[in-house]
Amino acid sequence: MRIETGEKNSVQAVRFFYPDKRSHRVTGKIFVIACNGIETPKLLLFSKDDRNPNGVANGSGMVGRNYMGHPTTFIIGSRPGRDLKITFEKTLGLNDWYRAGPDTPYPLGNVQGLGKLFGETIKAARPWAPLGLLSAICRRSVDFLAQSEDLPLADNRVTVDPSGRIHLRWKPTGLKAHAELVARARRAVRRAGFPFVFTQSLGIVATSHQCGTARMGVDAGDSVVDPTGRSHDLRNLWIADSSVFPSSAAVNPALTIAALSLRIADRGGLV
Repeated sequence: MRIETGEKNSVQAVRFFYPDKRSHRVTGKIFVIACNGIETPKLLLFSKDDRNPNGVANGSGMVGRNYMGHPTTFIIGSRPGRDLKITFEKTLGLNDWYRAGPDTPYPLGNVQGLGKLFGETIKAARPWAPLGLLSAICRRSVDFLAQSEDLPLADNRVTVDPSGRIHLRWKPTGLKAHAELVARARRAVRRAGFPFVFTQSLGIVATSHQCGTARMGVDAGDSVVDPTGRSHDLRNLWIADSSVFPSSAAVNPALTIAALSLRIADRGGLV
């Protein structure tokens, strides 16, 4: 897929390409991109042309930069005995350690129910362990996800090579806070009666909360869209996904994306 621009500082069409080399061109007056924090910059960068040699909507050079994810760790507490048969595990969430306080000089992050794990789910992380043992642990476990804030850094970025392949560079921030969050969660799980606690940090593979690569701002020199989500460079292009986030909280961004999309539609005059 490529964005096609015109001489009047606007998007003219989007062209879709099919595996059999056919293409389909869609024209319109208003264009809204809502791909995600990785696919949106890929589309903008891969659509470069003579008018936009560094990529569409990239006059600032910020497209693809300031990528943010979350330092993320699975925390599994298990105890011998009967199967727990937990229902609605995902509904539990803790923000007790999010804000700074007397014993916490900086925010640590969020802990929430992970959803039920199974032996097959975690086999790849523990290939040396027998599947039967992993399944027994999971049948008697409570499963949590700890995640912390990540700061926008210009060198954390998405790039695209000439073939269209995506490359992601990410050096997470807030790792000291995240380590403390995991330590506190481990202690809490043990105090709750689960003596065996296992953790697994996910690293760069955890891209589900990707954001920040086409950030919003009032200065066209260091942002991609204005506060209404409209491109600084192209008058009929808006972006309505997590790529416009200037910062990222330590929670799932889905509701923020939905709220922001409604705000962009309203303030951008799209409805």
